[in-house]
Amino acid sequence: MVDAGALPIIVAIDLGGTVIKVGVVEDGVVTARATLPANSARGLAPALPRLRRVVDGLVAGRVVGAVGLAMPGLVDRADRRVRSVKDKWTDAPGLDLQRWAMRGWSAPLSLENDAVAALAGEWRFGAAAKRDAAVMITLGTGIGTAAVVEGRLLRGSHGQATIGAHFTVAVGGRQCSCGNQGCAEAEASTLVLPMLARLDPRFPTSALAWASEIDYREVFRSAPHDPLSADLRDRAVAVWSALAVTLVHAYDPEVVVLGGGLAAAGSALTGPMAQALATRTWTPWGRVELRAGLCGSDAALLGVAVIAASDLEESCAI
Repeated sequence: MVDAGALPIIVAIDLGGTVIKVGVVEDGVVTARATLPANSARGLAPALPRLRRVVDGLVAGRVVGAVGLAMPGLVDRADRRVRSVKDKWTDAPGLDLQRWAMRGWSAPLSLENDAVAALAGEWRFGAAAKRDAAVMITLGTGIGTAAVVEGRLLRGSHGQATIGAHFTVAVGGRQCSCGNQGCAEAEASTLVLPMLARLDPRFPTSALAWASEIDYREVFRSAPHDPLSADLRDRAVAVWSALAVTLVHAYDPEVVVLGGGLAAAGSALTGPMAQALATRTWTPWGRVELRAGLCGSDAALLGVAVIAASDLEESCAI
C-alpha cells in the first residue's frame, strides 16, 4: 500500500448507517472533515446532491486525485459497483457512483467495504501497523469485520470473504436479513437493539424506556443500575466475544482490533473479550492481542484514502 500523500488530495467518504463522514486526506492526515445525517433508510440517491455540496465545501476548488467511498455492504471493486447491501442504502446497487465522482470532481472512484476500509486505516496508521496478520471488528449501527492475511487485505472472489457479522453465533437464533439465523448482527447489533429491549417485559420500568436513543452506549452507561441494560450488555459482549474467537480460528491473526464508537467502552467490553481470546482460541504459537483502534472515527476515511491512492497509482502505471 502506498502513502496517500504521494498523490493529489483524496476525498474520503464513509457511508455509515446513521452518519456520513467526509474527509480530505493529505499525507495520511484528515485535513478537513464534515459529517451529515445519513437518513440511510431513504436511500443513497437522495443523499448524493447534499453530499456533493459538502465535499465541494471541503475541497474548496483544489484538484482531487481520487474519491474513496466506504460502503456497509458487498462491493465490486473492479466495476466500482455496490453488489448488495442490507437494511440501509438499499438503492445503492442501482447507482453509477463512478459517474457521480467523475461528474463532480473529474476523479476516479474507489469503492470498498467499510470494515475493510477501517482495517486498512488501522493497518496503515494505527493499532495493526507493522502486523502481517490482523482482524478487526467494528461496532457501529451494524457489525463489520475485516482481515489482513499474510500482509494482504482479504476480500475474496465476490467481495464477501470477511463478512463475519453473518457468522452464526447462536444456532437457531434470530432471523437475519441475510437469510441466515443467529448471525452476530441479528443477535447483538445496534440495528436490532431497540427491538430486543422493547421485547423484554422489564422494558417499561427500565432506564432505556426514557432514553432519547437506545444504543449500546446507553446500554453500557445504564448497566450498573439497570438490570435490563446489564443483561443486554452481557449478552452483546458474549456475542462479540464468540465472533472474535471465530475470527481468530478463521484468519489466524496476531491482533484483534476493536473499532467503532464502542471501542472506548473500557473494561466492561475489553475484559470479557480478552478473556475469551485467552481461553477459547487454539493458538499454540502464542496469545492473540486485543487492541482498541487508534484511528477512532477516522479509520475508514484514512483506509479508503490509502486504497484510493493505491488504485490511482496502479492505473497511472498501466
